[in-house]
Amino acid sequence: MQASTSVPAGVRQQPVGESCRRHGQLLPRRAASRVVVPAAVDKEVTLLDYGAGNVRSVRNAIMKLGYSIKDVEKPSDISSAGKLIFPGVGSFGQAMRILKQKELVEPLKEYIDSGKPFLGVCLGLQLLFEGSEESGGCEGLGMIPGQVCEFDKATLGLPVPHIGWNDMSQKGPSPLLSGVGDKRVYFVHSYRAVPEPRNADWVLATTNYGDPFVAAVGKGKVYAT
Repeated sequence: MQASTSVPAGVRQQPVGESCRRHGQLLPRRAASRVVVPAAVDKEVTLLDYGAGNVRSVRNAIMKLGYSIKDVEKPSDISSAGKLIFPGVGSFGQAMRILKQKELVEPLKEYIDSGKPFLGVCLGLQLLFEGSEESGGCEGLGMIPGQVCEFDKATLGLPVPHIGWNDMSQKGPSPLLSGVGDKRVYFVHSYRAVPEPRNADWVLATTNYGDPFVAAVGKGKVYAT
């Protein structure tokens, strides 16, 4: 990446390699210097750890891939991030309360709207939806149409929470799931995002546990699973 150089008003900028005259002599113009962004900047991931769960495994995975980690400590850290990962465990309502208390909701929504790389994990997927039945009903970030609902044990006739390995039905090719293929994936949850026509353009994969639920979403560079 090459940094741009501002030129004061009224000053003519000569192109690189152009000669200039001084006291009647034609002198070669010195080549312009370039500012190169260190490669280390491209290997940094901003991690939104809002304190509601253990994200050590996510940290270990990021570092194993050769990336450094910058933790979100203030709203501007989200705005300035080049790559953002948002993992989460716990309750939907508690997570939204913490995000609001720390004034992270609007910066997070703006970041996702910007189209920069984003990965939500577990609760980081559910919070992208409009709301959840959990915590007595709670508003989400509203980036994806639809609701997060509890598995109905009586209707499904299956144990809740849903714990264990399960198949995943991919709706099309995606960089997020390109290495998954027909492998089974592991789930531990009592609530799930419900697929519907309004969010069909976001849904990358579903899994069936009595009824289908959203297992992965993506649009542009925004992904969650």
